[in-house]
Amino acid sequence: KILFSDIDSSSTLSVGRMLDAMQDCVNINSESIGKGIEYLLKTRRTWFAINWYIEINRYPKMFEDVVVKTWPYNFSSSMGLRNVIIEDENGEVIIAADSIWTLVDLDTGRPIRITDEDSTGYDLEEKYPIENPGRKIKVPAEFKLIDTVAVKKSDIDYNGHMSNGKYIQLADEYMPLDAIISKIRVEYKSQSRLGEAIEIYMAEEKESTFIKIQGKEDGSLKAVVEMS
Repeated sequence: KILFSDIDSSSTLSVGRMLDAMQDCVNINSESIGKGIEYLLKTRRTWFAINWYIEINRYPKMFEDVVVKTWPYNFSSSMGLRNVIIEDENGEVIIAADSIWTLVDLDTGRPIRITDEDSTGYDLEEKYPIENPGRKIKVPAEFKLIDTVAVKKSDIDYNGHMSNGKYIQLADEYMPLDAIISKIRVEYKSQSRLGEAIEIYMAEEKESTFIKIQGKEDGSLKAVVEMS
């Protein structure tokens, strides 16, 4: 059920809480087969999101009942591909997402090959009919620096880095209050840590707004978010 704490000024599900619901569902899927946080920390590995593509047909309203579902549809080398959908009470898909994850060694920070042990328990299902435009986002040539912020304690996940959903939530802060976002793409490049200063750059092209997030000190690109 969509509650008061889940909505924004339009009285519908906010972008940030939408990502929370999707990530919670993904985590529940892993926990339900014994491959959740405890397993990952014990085996010194974790899943990093490297791409999200989300299509929003409509945002559910306050007190509306919804169902969030997820399933992986492919494992290849170090990558796992996964769909997440949100259905309304009539079973209609109102939000659909495609995502790409990579399995990473927590000690080296490098991608590692997915073993049978890593994938056992996950039931592969058919890919949802959503066309992910691809991992790489083609960005405009010119961006404008619009803000500098510090990574907060509330941004950090169990890996000690800024949670992937927080990048989308951060980008949404710079969209107009009355913006109706129907598509979101994210390309993750590197991790942000607690207290790190990150610069926010913006560019607009046709019907899309691009937010580029990079480290202030070293200029490392953290993520690119496209909203349209």
